Amino acid sequence: MPTSKKKVSILNLILIIITMLALATTAYLWFQNQSKNTIKAKEEPPVLSPVFLTLKPFTISLPTSEDSVEINKILYVGMVLRVADEEQKSVLLEYLPEVRSDVLLLTSKQYVNNLKLETGKLDLQEQIKVALSRQYDPKHSVKVDEVLFTDFIIR
Repeated sequence: MPTSKKKVSILNLILIIITMLALATTAYLWFQNQSKNTIKAKEEPPVLSPVFLTLKPFTISLPTSEDSVEINKILYVGMVLRVADEEQKSVLLEYLPEVRSDVLLLTSKQYVNNLKLETGKLDLQEQIKVALSRQYDPKHSVKVDEVLFTDFIIR
């Protein structure tokens, strides 16, 4: 049974079309999978390790409230500041005398009775965070993310 050239060329043409369709489908599915992986990679923010700046402990003489007869209350407080990156930490280190002065002035205005309560300590943390989150010079601005007390003793 002889085959003609016409039947062979039609059979070759059908096989070529089937092969091309298979390749096109494979390429389409591969590109779809790659775009999903790329989108997932872009959505996940990079995990940054926290940057901490430990301040030397402060010893501060506190005012007592007007209705109290107690005198000479001392606060010993150690704290750690958490900032976004190393650049902000270096700015705080560069301006460390100003930072320490701001913390001392702010803390020395606190009343003993308030600091004995948890809400007083939380308020002090927030006040320190707001006071230190500022622009230190035209080029450097710092945002303190969190103030952590490591030592807190009232005597």
